[in-house]
Amino acid sequence: MNFTLHQLRVFGMVARHKSMTEAARQLHMSQPAVSIQIKQLQESVGIPLIDVVGRKLYLTNAGERLYDAYTNINQELESFDSAVSELQGGLKGTLSISAASTAKYFVPYLLGEFQQRYPLVKISLKVTNRNEVLRHLSENEFDLAVLTQLPDGDSIEAIPFFDNPLVMAAPPEHPLTKCKTVTSEQLAEQTHIYRELGSGTRMVMERYLGKKGIPVKPAMELSTNEAVKQAIMAGIGISVISRLSMGNELSLDQISILQIDDFPILTRWHMLYKKEKKLSPVTQNFISFLQEKNLEQYTP
Repeated sequence: MNFTLHQLRVFGMVARHKSMTEAARQLHMSQPAVSIQIKQLQESVGIPLIDVVGRKLYLTNAGERLYDAYTNINQELESFDSAVSELQGGLKGTLSISAASTAKYFVPYLLGEFQQRYPLVKISLKVTNRNEVLRHLSENEFDLAVLTQLPDGDSIEAIPFFDNPLVMAAPPEHPLTKCKTVTSEQLAEQTHIYRELGSGTRMVMERYLGKKGIPVKPAMELSTNEAVKQAIMAGIGISVISRLSMGNELSLDQISILQIDDFPILTRWHMLYKKEKKLSPVTQNFISFLQEKNLEQYTP
């Protein structure tokens, strides 16, 4: 076999996005140029690496194995590039993070501080739902993932770094805001607003209500914290939500926190990566940066 590193990188981008068009966009190439590189790579390997069925692109068994090999090679090259830059007097490389949606209230500030310390590092952040973060983690698409509710299994390294207090929030005019302590019976009578299935916050909310014997009957299901907050302020109902997401609303008295036994429910944010993953110097430095920081300033 005789193929180039450039061909491998083009293949890696196609395999990652399952799309020639998206790979071309990411690589700033034309789609025909991407197709030519893939064709030449397949000719060099001697067997098909990609199947196209209708409009969908799939990796063959050989393609899957080559993508795994490419991922390992690319990690080694990035690690080498970062190590050379560090020896030359400045940390350089890339850092990519996939984070659950609530993390958007503090992770950008952390990344900003990290980039001020290491201006040669190129950073990308993808904020999405928990299921998508888990997919990114499983497919090794990002350097790190940020979640509160950890996946099952023992193949993932999880480093806790920040508290995530969950509270029961209500509109300020809600009758329960006048209660010294809200009872389970009172909670059972309320209209509850839920995050979408798979959300870490929803998982905690369902566990709590189940433990108290309160039926899980979401009156409304919303996919973002912002939508949940708007629904609360509109008087639709109450909801479990991260206190980190409500700095502005609490300071403006637009949302109130109900006083309930066992609240706040304290969860923790974790940095996650596959145990077999070799971390680049940039990623290692970012983890050390998090562990040495006092993050209380990000709690409203």
